[in-house]
Amino acid sequence: MKRLSFTFLAFAIIGILACGCSSSQIAKTQVSELLSPALGLGGALAGGYAAKDEDTGTQLAVTGASAAGMYLLGQFIESGFKDEKAKEYRAGYDLGRSNSVKELYWLYQKMHQAEEGELQRTRVFELPVQHPEDGVKYLPDTLKISITE
Repeated sequence: MKRLSFTFLAFAIIGILACGCSSSQIAKTQVSELLSPALGLGGALAGGYAAKDEDTGTQLAVTGASAAGMYLLGQFIESGFKDEKAKEYRAGYDLGRSNSVKELYWLYQKMHQAEEGELQRTRVFELPVQHPEDGVKYLPDTLKISITE
């Protein structure tokens, strides 16, 4: 029995240490999602070991309480992992979006550059601005539009 308890405890410790590798997956389940069960198992084994000289009721109560406490601790830690992943995803999304805008800007600039030997012709059109007939005296104004061919 002692050897079996030590084996389960060793697997729980390995599981806890492997949970830091959030990109690792076991059967399409991320290792970080196994943290709570591993901590729960380790807590149950530690509680059972701590109360091995007590009566059966006390052993069950200590084992259950330590398992539940460690499971809840694992849930708390996993929520931190999920929050961190969401922040990293958002930062990457924003970076990609800003890079695509920069690429579009430079592509637009390149489209409007003259090739070697090619003449660029720019014409400026002046359009009169029409103001509403509301009784207010406006200054005559024109709008200049530059068109590059």
